[in-house]
Formats: sequence, structure tokens, C-alpha cells
Amino acid sequence: MSSRSVRVVTTVGAASFGLLLFAASACSSDKGGFAVENEKFSQDAGVEAGDCPLTCSLDGQSIIRSCSGEIVETCPETQACGAAKCQDPCSAASDDRSSNGCEFYFQKPRFTKQLPNSCYAAYLVNTSKQPVEFSLELEGKPVDVSKAVFRTEPGSATLYQHEGPIGPGESVVIFLSDRDPARTYTNADNLGYISCPKGVVPTTITDIRSNGTGAGSSFHLTTKLPVGVTSMYPFGGAKSYNPTASLVLPVAAWSKEHIVVNGWGLDWSGKPSTQIFSAEDDTDVTIVPNRDIQGGAGIVGGPAFEPVTYRLGKGAFLQLVQNEELTGSFVTSTKPISIVGGHGCANIPTGAAACDILAQQIPAFAQWGHQYVGVAYRPRLGNEHEPVRYRIVAAREGTQLSYDPEIPPGAPTALGPGESAMFTSGTGDAFYVRSQDADHPFYLAAYMSSAGDPTATEEQYQGLGDPEFVNIVPAGQYLNSYTFYADPTYAETSLVIVRAKDHGEFKKVWLECAGDLTDFQPVGVGGEYEWTRVDLTRGGKPGAKFGDSVCTNGLQRMKSDGPFTATLWGWDSFASYAYPGGMAQRTLVPRPLVTVH
Repeated sequence: MSSRSVRVVTTVGAASFGLLLFAASACSSDKGGFAVENEKFSQDAGVEAGDCPLTCSLDGQSIIRSCSGEIVETCPETQACGAAKCQDPCSAASDDRSSNGCEFYFQKPRFTKQLPNSCYAAYLVNTSKQPVEFSLELEGKPVDVSKAVFRTEPGSATLYQHEGPIGPGESVVIFLSDRDPARTYTNADNLGYISCPKGVVPTTITDIRSNGTGAGSSFHLTTKLPVGVTSMYPFGGAKSYNPTASLVLPVAAWSKEHIVVNGWGLDWSGKPSTQIFSAEDDTDVTIVPNRDIQGGAGIVGGPAFEPVTYRLGKGAFLQLVQNEELTGSFVTSTKPISIVGGHGCANIPTGAAACDILAQQIPAFAQWGHQYVGVAYRPRLGNEHEPVRYRIVAAREGTQLSYDPEIPPGAPTALGPGESAMFTSGTGDAFYVRSQDADHPFYLAAYMSSAGDPTATEEQYQGLGDPEFVNIVPAGQYLNSYTFYADPTYAETSLVIVRAKDHGEFKKVWLECAGDLTDFQPVGVGGEYEWTRVDLTRGGKPGAKFGDSVCTNGLQRMKSDGPFTATLWGWDSFASYAYPGGMAQRTLVPRPLVTVH
């Protein structure tokens, strides 16, 4: 993009918000089978070892030769592999950038105050081999978690108070916030309100500051060892009727180049929404919007295609809620940031009954892939051709897209920078999509539609499920080990697994409740990917049986000797959630998004 005047309009601090105005400048400068180019499933960092560089194994426990998988060194139990060396686990997680980490910022996706201020929670999973301690701050001050941390037993939503460190491979629920119980609320305030469970004392009863566009402070979680974090709002499954969930990405995975992806377009029940998080003071965030930024609550907007810069303090987030989507807008920053894309309450398709909040933390541009597999949840009423909407967002000029086994209805074959497209494919009609090379990355998301989707042929899904969208993990970000938490308050939970060939063969995928998974189905005709599903719950009861074992919700553990991905979809009466069980955050794109002159 060309050099232009950049208006720095707002300074956003973690605890107080003021205005700062000054000027600056910036540079803006088919169908059928095809040969599948499999990703190299190595970490970012490596060291040369002749023609075969050393790198980290997918589970982060060994140093290996990337070309053969030969183990060169196994790390001690108190260490992990990062940058092709054994080191302390937090440093290793930082070097090799996955969704597990030791520092996180997050806040509830309450984009407007149209819906009641309900219970907000996060799931923490200790992915290390040692007990982990954690601390939580808000506005730079410690918050009391002594009565806010609970655990559950597999297959049960019963909460048990937890004290002390989280055991190796174990998980807890942290109840972060709820509304002030001392206030008097109207009947309208109570409509749809979900409180935190009885006996829980959340860490705070403060609400986010803004109603729509504005700014606020985020929770700051730090740990002594790597954990996985997922946020859930509101907590309570079907009783909330409008929940969403997101895998939270650690600060070590943040970056300075992003592309905005909103959850959905304007609807009568809500608006496209964006949150931008900062981990350091004096972080200048420059947005080149492809639609006008509308501004509000002390946040000055700006016209389309004119760069506008906002200064964020440590722990602050900027929230933009407006009629027109900013999807495809480029964002650069002077220090690493992270972006959540969402919607206040989306009806999918527009006008359908009913709506849900949408929120996903969008990976940074450098972590976008150029190869993805699209396959979704177990169909709500058994029809594997139940239409699932997908959204593609491109980053570069001349992005060419190819599909296997065929082009899904309405899918694009070419996109330009910042352009996006929606198309549909059956929930079980798996497809593979790729661009011409890694320098033409794109983003892919999948959607569940409203329970009252008027385009459905299955009696509008009989009230099952509701809108949600989820990041589809690019093939280059697959891992071979996951520990994650399936929400225990949903009647239906479908785990979707996709595995990729490794050194010419598919490796077994082990799920703790099932053993080695079978019944994998091919994706297209390329022969490089396979998929399967496992029911963790069905009809409010435990899910699939494997011999004497039965799967259910709660803590899940998976592993393989090869790369795979696992995505959770949960739904109930007019409610749903979805999130990846984890993902790598490797640098996949060889060239920056913006060329600095």
C-alpha cells in the first residue's frame, strides 16, 4: 500500500482510557483429482545437520531429523523441545509456538449489552508432565481465584472445588466473571441470563466497559508450565441459548500482521464484531479498513482504505462493533497483538431463528496455511449432506484455489487480497482445498446454521444446535498430541478427526476412551488425508462404545506418531459451540503481508 497520512486517534490503556491525536506515516503498499503437495510437519525452528535439519518432534518431547523422523535426543521429563533443543517447557512453547503456552490474555465476547451479562468461564488443561501453578490478573491487579476454580469428573457436569496446582494432564474450570448480585435487575435483564453455578464465587463481578465499539481490559493468565486454554461464554450450555467458545492462543503465538475475519454479516439480532488485544504498553495498531470504521465510545472511526492507528496499553483490548464487516482488512502493529473475530448474535442464514454469539481467536497471517481439509460435525438428524457453510478469506493477489474431489457448490477458484467468499458442502462431504503455494495463504472457517434454518430439509433440525463458527486448522498446523476439555453441559458432542500421511503412511490415532481409532474415510482422491468422527455424547448420554470403554465429555487425551487435527462440536436445544482441540502456530508464510518501504 502507498504512503499515506495515518491518524493515530485513540490511546487505550489497561485501566484508563484517554485520547491522543497526532499524525504519522506508513507504507501500505475445478474439479477432479490433482497431485497433492503434503505439508512438511516440522516446527518453525531448526538447526542444520547436513541435508537434513534437526527439528522438534510433533509432541515436543524429542529432537529429530526432519527428513527421516529419526530421534536424535529425547528431552528429560522436566524439559521440552523448542528451537531444536531441550529447554524449560515455557521457553520451548514460546520458541515453537503452539496453542499451548504460559501467558494468555482474553475477555468475554460480550460485544454489546443487548444480551444479559452472564457467567464467563475458561477451561485450563495442563499439557505438561508436572503440576502447574497459575495466576490471574485484571487491570494489572491480582484477582482472587480461591473459590472460582473447579473440576469435573468424566461424563458429569457436577463441579468439585479445586485447590492448588493442576495435576499433569488434568483440567479445571475457572469462573471468571458474572454480573453483580447486589444490583436490582428488570425482567428484560433476566431474560436469557445464566448465572455461574451454585457455590461458585467468580473472580470478578465487573462487566466489560463498552456497549459496542469501545475499549476495555482483559484477563491476564500466567502459568509456570504450558497449558491449553479455551474460553466459554456464557457458561452453561443449552440453558444460555446463545453460547460460543474459542481456543485461546498464547502471547508467544501473537504477531504483528493480521487480517480481520468477522463471524457473520449484519443481522437484525447483532452486528459483526472484532476485538484486538495487546500485551505491551505503547502498542500502535494500524488498520487499513476495507469498509468505514464507524467509531463510538471514545473510539474515532475512519473512511475505508485510509489507514487509522490506535495505541493500546498492556492488557487492553479495542472492540469494533458495526454494521459493515471489516473481514479482509489488513492490520499491522508495532508489537505483537491478537485478534478475535465474532458477532453480537448471528442468525445463520440471515433472518433464521435463532441467533448465537460468535467468537474465534483468528491466527496471525504468518500462521495461515495453503492446504485445508473441510469436514464437519455428525449431522444433527442423520443426513451427511446437511449443508455446512464455509468461509474462505484470501491474503494475496492471484490466489488460485483447487479442490478435491470436486468444487463444492458456490466455492471460489480465485480470490484477491482481503477478498472472502461463502460456500456450502455437506457435513460429511469431505473436501481438500489448496492454493498454488505457501506464499498464497488463506483462512478457512466452518459454520453450524440456526436450528430454525429455513433452507433445511430436515424439519429445521427440530431445534437442535444453533449458529457457531470455528477455525479450520491448516494442514501445516497439525500436531500429533492433544489434551482438551469437552464441555459437560451439552447433550451432543461430536469429535471430528483428520489425519495426514507422514512419510508415506497414515499413523494410528489413539483416543483415551476409544484406543486406536478405525473407520477412517479418504478425503477426495489425492490419498493424503483421511477423516473420522467419535461421538463423545449423544442424546444427553455417553457416546460411542469401544469394547468395555465408552466415550463421554470432560477431559480428552489423544496422540499419534503422525500429524492430525481434532475439532470439537457440541450442541443442544438452540445452542452450540465449536473449537479446535489445539493447533500449532508455526510460521507457514514465507513473505510478509505488508512490504515496508
